[in-house]
Amino acid sequence: MRIALQTLSTFAVFIVALMACAGTTASEAQMTATAPAIAPRDVVASATLGIINELNKLQPEQRTEDEVRRLVQTYIVPAIDQEKIAMGALGKYWRRANPEQRQAFIDRFRELQIRTYSGAFQAFNGEQFVFEEARFNDSGDKALVKGTLKQNNGNTIPVDFRLYRDNDSQQWRIYDAVIAGLGMVKTYREQLSERLQNISMNELLAELSAESSH
Repeated sequence: MRIALQTLSTFAVFIVALMACAGTTASEAQMTATAPAIAPRDVVASATLGIINELNKLQPEQRTEDEVRRLVQTYIVPAIDQEKIAMGALGKYWRRANPEQRQAFIDRFRELQIRTYSGAFQAFNGEQFVFEEARFNDSGDKALVKGTLKQNNGNTIPVDFRLYRDNDSQQWRIYDAVIAGLGMVKTYREQLSERLQNISMNELLAELSAESSH
């Protein structure tokens, strides 16, 4: 599962890059936070605004793995629909899995993401991210937020965030990202599908468990 973890690392770098835009959208995010639902464009900024403010209060030596992990769980994880990503990543194998296996996959997959996001936040080095207003589908329940990552060396990389509006909470949640044309969920699905052609779901869960413990 090392390949899938590398994909997570790539995605986490772009999520972390959003911290650079939090300062420019702070007032906007704070205003929309009081509304019934935060606009899609502000969801990612809102998710990272809290953690960047917390990190700015800490000295470098205080940014321990445990502390950054706590911040990731508080601010980042709630913005991402873990079950929807898990369903997309497993594809047809999600339908074949029993309820216990599905929940185990969600839990192990979330743990890998938390570990990867935590490492990426610790390594953040001031990259900048600029994103556009959301584009909605015809029914208005899905949104696309296009953005550009500006690296310190001057390079720019396009990244799109896909969100949907939850029917129960009416909140917008991230369910996919497309980085330089590479879809996160599609990449997971291809990798996991290839792996599950050779091993069982329980063996995959064991691999994920071992990966998350490293």
